[in-house]
Amino acid sequence: MYHQIGFCCVLLSLLVFCIYPSTGYNSSYSYLRVLPTGCDETAALQCEYDFLICKLFNGPANDAKTLCDCAKQFYGSCIREAGCETAKEVGPLTQHEIYMKTCVDFIMTYNCPDPLICGINCASNDNIDKSTTKIIPFNNYGQYYLRIRTCLLKIREQRLSRYSLIQQGACSAISDYEVCSRWIPPSTFVPVALPINTTYVAVDSCIITKDIATGARLFECLDNPAPVIIYGNRFLFPRSYDVPQTSNSTCASNSK
Repeated sequence: MYHQIGFCCVLLSLLVFCIYPSTGYNSSYSYLRVLPTGCDETAALQCEYDFLICKLFNGPANDAKTLCDCAKQFYGSCIREAGCETAKEVGPLTQHEIYMKTCVDFIMTYNCPDPLICGINCASNDNIDKSTTKIIPFNNYGQYYLRIRTCLLKIREQRLSRYSLIQQGACSAISDYEVCSRWIPPSTFVPVALPINTTYVAVDSCIITKDIATGARLFECLDNPAPVIIYGNRFLFPRSYDVPQTSNSTCASNSK
């Protein structure tokens, strides 16, 4: 009987490998960029392969804890580092839905204890560390993608050295900010993780279009509407941020 089980496991492994050939790809993705790089589909396919292997062989069948641990690595780390949170699934066994949507469906189905694996992480590359971040839910009812720029605690070094005076400086140029490349999609309610020493946040309205000739996604942030500044400090920040609904962000007809 054990020989039969072993043979079935080997056969299943070969089948999975044929459907999801391992690419051995290591992503060099960084969450700090002025504009997103887009979804690395090669890396996403490797993530899906690793996720399937984890679900099949890392614990008992349909074990909720095992599946939630696999999801934390897949959604919380791998898909984030591939830059694919808001992109569609690429694997041959998927329904080609948005990864963020499938993440929410997954953690609700298996009652996973950490809903932040489906959030937007603007504090680090992979999983959210609640001890080093502050979490703000964003209700983006508007028509634009939202880009988050965080201004961290900055001290004017010259005045500190000359007068022992601690004076906080503001961020002015975009290079002064930590610019998060993970944009918040329209019509989305999602928790966003910010560095714990964030003093204020600038929220830009952005759009994604397609190049007619190549089909590549083009990313652009607008001057109008003007960026919105959200103020706070290490201990006190708004409990949530809402973008009002507009006529352009409401469906006028049924659409696929």
